Amino acid sequence: MKNLTCYEPRIGMRDLRLQLPEDAIEIRVSGEATNQPIADLIAKAFDEPIEFPPLALALIDDDHIAIAIEDGVPEANTIVCAVIRYLVQHGTRQEMITIVLGSDNQDWRDRLAAELQSQELGGIKVVKHEPTQHDSHGYIAASESADPIYIQRDLVEAEVVLPIYCIRTPDSPSASDKYGMSPSFADASTQHRWNLAWLDDNAHHLHLQEKLSHEVGWLMGVQFAIAVVPACDGSVATILGGNPESVFRQASERIRPIGVSQSAEHSLAIAFVEGDWTQQSWMNVARAAAHADMQLDSLGSIVICTDLRHLSAGILQLGSDEPEEKLERQLLNSDLEDAFAAAVLSSIKSKRSIYLMSQLKSNQVEGLGLAFVESPADIERLCRESNSFCVMRSSQF
Repeated sequence: MKNLTCYEPRIGMRDLRLQLPEDAIEIRVSGEATNQPIADLIAKAFDEPIEFPPLALALIDDDHIAIAIEDGVPEANTIVCAVIRYLVQHGTRQEMITIVLGSDNQDWRDRLAAELQSQELGGIKVVKHEPTQHDSHGYIAASESADPIYIQRDLVEAEVVLPIYCIRTPDSPSASDKYGMSPSFADASTQHRWNLAWLDDNAHHLHLQEKLSHEVGWLMGVQFAIAVVPACDGSVATILGGNPESVFRQASERIRPIGVSQSAEHSLAIAFVEGDWTQQSWMNVARAAAHADMQLDSLGSIVICTDLRHLSAGILQLGSDEPEEKLERQLLNSDLEDAFAAAVLSSIKSKRSIYLMSQLKSNQVEGLGLAFVESPADIERLCRESNSFCVMRSSQF
């Protein structure tokens, strides 16, 4: 009998415990969780930025500052509050600060508003980014094919924009660029074009979208960016601030994955979506599936462990009887919540089995064309039956 290794990831509100054969290959990002307070990391990123003067020297008291925080940043609300506290302590008035959330998730807005209120920062304006609301966007540029590009209006009109994004490995779906603006804060049409390029794996098309994204950041006048480097447990490893290109380069070096095989060889991948509530999203489930897919042989299966407990309109389309390619095109051109995540999952489940452990009921999971995982024992059994398997820590990054 093989010796066992115990895995105890914290996934949302759930503490999972798995006893798996010790010959499992563990894949994870290289960062370890910081033991420093988030406020100290922010202060260092602002006082000693990378290839940029101390941020306080670059700000004017009457500057309208917009903080653009991407969806899926670990410990997002704690980071935002630390940024605001720093700005206020260095002379910025609360009424001159706007927070733009990279999602129209009302729960996130409510949680952040409550956190701000508890820290006596209740005068801060909080705005959700709603890609389909044309009036809430401002024109920035046109693509080479003459498609207009719009960015969330509060960001366009601010004197200073401070983007906060989570650095991810280059092959992650919907990963931010060095300016943290696109596709997160673009209009729905721009997001559709970006998503189509990624799903088609069209190198030329994707290059054009990335080039345009960089131009948008430059035209927006983004001179300072904040990159959050995630830890292998889904929390924060460190936070970098400064010149956008330099920050992106250094953050990318720190997200280096450990244990990744250069050739797809495993018959099973167990992907943990570790971290607090900010990490429990369908987009992160799709990212986990995409990363796991690259580690498997042609017949390999994926197990995803998350704390999700809701089905969105886009995800429900996975239960459609439409042919795979037609469904994916429909999703990519729709404005349904989690449509892109659903398209990514559809493209993967068409060629291999995806098992899902979550807070959803069995009929809900199976109705999506996914296999239901009831308990850790189910995962342990799948491991015993596989020839080779890998365990992916914080697989969403």
